[in-house]
Amino acid sequence: MIEMLNTGKEQLIENIKILLYKEKEDVFEFLDFENDSIYQEPLFFAYFKEKRKKQLDPIIFGFINSEICKKDICTLSDENGRIYIPNIGWLICKQKNTKFNLSELIKEAHIKESSFALEPLLFIEGTNIEILKYPVELLKQFYYDEHLNSIEVEIEKITKRHIKNVTTAFNLIKKYAPEHFDLIESVTKKIVIFNVDTNLRNSFATLSAHGIAFFNAYQEDYNEIFFVDDIAHQTGHIIFNALIYDIDKFLKVKPSTVVQEIKNDFGIVIETRDIHVLFHALYTYYTTFICLDVMLDSREFTNEKLHELHGRMKFYLGKCLLDFIVIDNPINNYSGAEKLFTDEGLEIYSLVKNKYFEMSNKWFPVVEKYKLNNQLYNFSYSLFKDLNPL
Repeated sequence: MIEMLNTGKEQLIENIKILLYKEKEDVFEFLDFENDSIYQEPLFFAYFKEKRKKQLDPIIFGFINSEICKKDICTLSDENGRIYIPNIGWLICKQKNTKFNLSELIKEAHIKESSFALEPLLFIEGTNIEILKYPVELLKQFYYDEHLNSIEVEIEKITKRHIKNVTTAFNLIKKYAPEHFDLIESVTKKIVIFNVDTNLRNSFATLSAHGIAFFNAYQEDYNEIFFVDDIAHQTGHIIFNALIYDIDKFLKVKPSTVVQEIKNDFGIVIETRDIHVLFHALYTYYTTFICLDVMLDSREFTNEKLHELHGRMKFYLGKCLLDFIVIDNPINNYSGAEKLFTDEGLEIYSLVKNKYFEMSNKWFPVVEKYKLNNQLYNFSYSLFKDLNPL
């Protein structure tokens, strides 16, 4: 599995190098071609996705190995009077939508009495993962609802509110699931904590911002337990995107193939997800089981937090089972999966299925008593407590 992941990462990096060369033929005269960490910068993926191509130079500015090559690079401040420079920091300009020379502005920001400031990058303590504490203009292209309408995304306030929770959660995973944490850190370069009504959009996860995990912290009672869950889920998408980058190696059918459509008596379609989406969902259950399992085994938690962990485990056991039924019914065979997946795909599918059976055997006797019939798409601990008081 590690070999598959590394192959996918190498393909992603190679693709970015090719796109950069096509965009700017002299790019490797001032960027280190051999330093693959440069080419995992998520904003490169976002840059090449956006139809209205913005300047490339401000993205690569912090990776350029020559001051001479930097001296003429300019960019506009955003609507909040800030400029984000990967690998360097946040330039606080105050002037909105104003053109600045980056080298000159950085020099000015270091002057004691300057009206400009350079805020350092913010990293999750104990990790190499950066928190994007302010909105980044290039990422706005991904902030849209299910009807593709742009939506406002609050980031700054919700990040300040949850920085302790997300830091605690990452370090809990690092402590109790160190091998899985290494996988997370190998592909996750940045995170965004945001606050959006889940009826508008649940997640902004996308290969076009590869390396960024987006966490929607919209419920009032979210704590480090939520973040352990959502870190497992959202970084699971990133790991899986790298793992199956060459999707044709893993599927016998087109990724857009809808596995099953079930209509009830009212004519409402129950299942319309394609195999690519369903495969992603199954893999994120796998990563979520890994993290919830070690948290339950850790004995770190008592009372409400342990109660919540039990509720989340029961919730995902149920969701995972339903998705297996879509593919294999009964789920103890592989009759459906063998028609959909290649040998490589079946290897991953079997990994997930085996983890599900392991978790079901281990935890279902513990969580069986809990009721979940008031839960919506996302787990809500407040709703869980209504039916399952401590």
